[in-house]
Amino acid sequence: MTPSPIDLAQMALERAHGHELRLKTGVTHYWTYPSDQSAARTIIMVHGYRGNHHGLEALAGALADFDVVIPDLPGFGRSAELAETHTVDSYADWLREFVAALNIDGAVVLGHSFGSIVTAAAAEAGLKNDLILVNPVSRFEERTDQRFLNLLVNTYYALGGNLPKAMANGLLRNNMFVRIMSEVLAKTKEPKVRNWIHQQHEKNFSDFSDRRVAVEGYYASLSKSVASFANKIPNRTLLIAGELDDITSLADQLKATELFSAGKLEIIPGVGHLIHYEAPQQAAVLIAGFVRGN
Repeated sequence: MTPSPIDLAQMALERAHGHELRLKTGVTHYWTYPSDQSAARTIIMVHGYRGNHHGLEALAGALADFDVVIPDLPGFGRSAELAETHTVDSYADWLREFVAALNIDGAVVLGHSFGSIVTAAAAEAGLKNDLILVNPVSRFEERTDQRFLNLLVNTYYALGGNLPKAMANGLLRNNMFVRIMSEVLAKTKEPKVRNWIHQQHEKNFSDFSDRRVAVEGYYASLSKSVASFANKIPNRTLLIAGELDDITSLADQLKATELFSAGKLEIIPGVGHLIHYEAPQQAAVLIAGFVRGN
């Protein structure tokens, strides 16, 4: 019987160990999920905007044959925020420093959603590792069917950046906003998994240190996409997209993949932007094959 995403996340939690690294960019907290195989390859995972390491634990649970490392992005979870503005470039500098400090031979770097942009930017700037981009964010032009929704979200973050600090933090951590986002992105019809996804978002999606991090991170996520860097990335790259992804259309995913010199796209049917919650086992099969060179 295939474990559910809920079971996989729990399996990962049971083998998790917390650590911290003092980097030039600040203190980064990260978690390791070791395999019981002595020669296991390592996958370093970078979570998306507003999340923390917990969001990728179901994927870590599905990859039990590999050593997995998941940091909290600067300013999210337990990691210190950056002294400078939180931009794609500053996050990419942090990621390169983090991977270099771990100094793990043959590690593969995986980025989900906003983490895919950060990972692509780091690779364009010199990160040499093989890459896996899950639900990569690849924009070429604004989707006309989402203009009203984009206007509402932009207004929300503009208020978050300009209201008095206490009011802004309250607005940006508002559970109603988080639930609306969760309802839009979740595609599964399984009530237990859907409710778990909502619980995960409610628990972890407002785990940022301050409104500065949330607002700067939001504008960073709009400033560039994977497509901004793809044609300058020589790294062997696997892209895993959801058929129903609301953030990037399949047409844009195909267009972005063509920009990579060594890119391959896999599409998981019936899921959207939450592959890490809804289809971790399917993604793990693709990831394992890529890491092993198949």
